[in-house]
Amino acid sequence: MQDFNRRKFLKTLGVSTIAIGLVPGMSVLKSVSADEVDWYQNINRVNDPTNLTAKEKGHAPFLQTLGIIKSGEPFDLDIQIGENLHPMAVNHYIQWIEVYVNTDLISRIEFSPLCPQAKVTVPISVKEPSTLRILTRCNLHGIWETTKKITV
Repeated sequence: MQDFNRRKFLKTLGVSTIAIGLVPGMSVLKSVSADEVDWYQNINRVNDPTNLTAKEKGHAPFLQTLGIIKSGEPFDLDIQIGENLHPMAVNHYIQWIEVYVNTDLISRIEFSPLCPQAKVTVPISVKEPSTLRILTRCNLHGIWETTKKITV
């Protein structure tokens, strides 16, 4: 029996992988099906809030109705992913939520598929009219964004 040459095997594997990657229409790794690729091309947003699609209902961040916000006083921002909560399963789950006030990152919450809900409360304080920007990432359907202008 011939001895296994690890170095030669890895070099051959690398050359084969590169060669296959150069052939048009072929790829070694394909993370999503062809009909899902568009979800990763851009940040996804709700097009018409009065007529949500199934994907928008399941993936867009939804914010509580904000009451009166006083300058410099903290308030709780309740966020849930999906009009009806997004599923949290091994093969389909929310990976993270980011909260921005204008362009400043306020909070980033990481999830695993074991987390029971894609729902959080984040304390925020603003001193002037601002824009809240909530980003979230679904492992299958890309990044989703919701923005809301707030006044103080």
